Amino acid sequence: MILCGSELRPTTPQGVEALVRLASESGFAGVAIGRGCLMGDVSPLIAETLRGGFVPGVVRTPMPERVLAPSRRLPRLGAEAADERAAAIAIARQSLEMTGAAGIGLLWLDFGGVVLGSPVEAFIRHFARRQTGKNQPGTEALPDALAERRARSARLVDACQWSLEALVAESQRSGVTLAMDLAASPWSVPSPREALELMSRFEGAGIGTVFDTGKLSVMRRLGLGMAPARLAAVRAAAVMLVENEAVGLEPGYLPGLGEPDETEDDAGEIIGVKQRANVADVPVVIVGASDSTDAEVAAAVRAVAQRYA
Repeated sequence: MILCGSELRPTTPQGVEALVRLASESGFAGVAIGRGCLMGDVSPLIAETLRGGFVPGVVRTPMPERVLAPSRRLPRLGAEAADERAAAIAIARQSLEMTGAAGIGLLWLDFGGVVLGSPVEAFIRHFARRQTGKNQPGTEALPDALAERRARSARLVDACQWSLEALVAESQRSGVTLAMDLAASPWSVPSPREALELMSRFEGAGIGTVFDTGKLSVMRRLGLGMAPARLAAVRAAAVMLVENEAVGLEPGYLPGLGEPDETEDDAGEIIGVKQRANVADVPVVIVGASDSTDAEVAAAVRAVAQRYA
């Protein structure tokens, strides 16, 4: 089942009809409700999707209640501060209630970013300018970020566990599987290793991973690619897949519009893992920019469908 990511046609300010029309005309089986949507859009979008004969296959959380000001951000499920984490859990509970009531089987959990002493924005600039080599301005940015991130790993995993504990009982009662979004860099949480650790703490609780191809590309470009055994474990735990590509350190580009993988061996390994997916059981979400044309989106759907055929 291939789903249309809502960021391709944000419901704010376009309304729900544009997203459902794109799904209908581009060959999708349904929609994934997340970025580009507000909490108040979810119920109308589910209704419109069902009227169009499509499946609302997944809901992402946290999701804002209103358009955020440039200086504001959503509370994070992986925040170390208890009050921020509690605010994120409250939003996730609302999303879980709507998801279960609509008979949607997946809730996509975004645990959020991690603020480090070495800012991600500065590192992205250095990386884009090729200033991360020896004796260049960005040389120490990534090692410093990795060192700080490792030092805080236990606290961050505990924060993620706290949020999962608050949601897992209700998700089990509602028949909803929790899908953990994974970090592609030190500046988010949980890493693939941390996600597998969390799953071991909640074995049998209906929690899986999101296997995101664009994020895997970013990890390889940072030199953080996974060993084959961990890659296989993360893929085996996947309850949904996200198809997109990266440009530099920015994932989320529509398939076909990003940069190719840096090495054929890495690309072949990832493609081999992806092709073992059973897309009848594991939904595939295609994401990309909101200004992607209808023709580009339709081409991406055809390419992804052929890849998993």
